[in-house]
Amino acid sequence: MAINVTHFESADRGDTSTYKFVVTDDPAVYVWFTFADGPGQLYTTVRPGPFRNDDPLENASFGNLEELLTERGTSIEQWTRDLMAQYGEYIGWAYP
Repeated sequence: MAINVTHFESADRGDTSTYKFVVTDDPAVYVWFTFADGPGQLYTTVRPGPFRNDDPLENASFGNLEELLTERGTSIEQWTRDLMAQYGEYIGWAYP
């Protein structure tokens, strides 16, 4: 069940999928890129709102999405449920 532990500011699925979000009460805005042929990359940005190519990005203090979510008391499964509740129809009701 989606409980909005994560609030997505944007989600775009493609060869490089991009997810911009905030999680729990963490003030950071995160950007997670996933690639068709490998692992993802996690960044932070100071710019709220939908992801734009000119968003200023800095490496997040977490190595990957799972580390971030575990540290914030949630999980990939909950992140995915929140994603589907907020953007499922837009990204085709599927997560790679």
